[in-house]
Amino acid sequence: MRLHKVDRSTPGTRETFRPIVKGMGDEELVGQVAQGDERALSELYDRYARPVYATGVRLLRDSHLAEDLVQDAFTNVWRGAASFDPKRASFATWLFRLTRNRAVDLNRRRRVRPLSAGEEPLRNVSGGPEPESSVDLWDVAEALSLISAEHREVLNLAYFEGLSQREISQRTGVPLGTVKSRTTAALKRVRQAMEVNAVGEPRRE
Repeated sequence: MRLHKVDRSTPGTRETFRPIVKGMGDEELVGQVAQGDERALSELYDRYARPVYATGVRLLRDSHLAEDLVQDAFTNVWRGAASFDPKRASFATWLFRLTRNRAVDLNRRRRVRPLSAGEEPLRNVSGGPEPESSVDLWDVAEALSLISAEHREVLNLAYFEGLSQREISQRTGVPLGTVKSRTTAALKRVRQAMEVNAVGEPRRE
């Protein structure tokens, strides 16, 4: 599931900018989005599309509406980035509120429909935990955004794609020993980030 192009034209950016945005924090990326940078939006999408989708499945119980919710949420990020105030909330909290509000709107407008023939039951979220774990998924996504790009990469591949450390080494070309040490360090940093977030942010419900 990829982010579709939103209906607002923007100037192109160079391919060399992609590695730079991976090293940016969420709030800095939102600032770039406010200036019309599509690559910054794409990076935020990569970091948070899974928890948005999982929240949609949990609240709407409809995989198609959950996919619509992802597109709508990031379209709203694109259009409303200039209004984001990091002094009031973190990006993850702001996006969660956008997601929840949009889910309420979608739920009001939809008509109940039966599952289509061959459609999978709405229990599993592709690439992530059960829908009921979506709140924890937000915490993980936010914590991942606070660590370095190289540490975030190994955990994304392990947690969201289910790769073993050997498979991560083969995928990235990084030596297996380095993957193991990065994984250990990344888990430690994520735990620390989640502990800080638990103190500084209200519980998302």
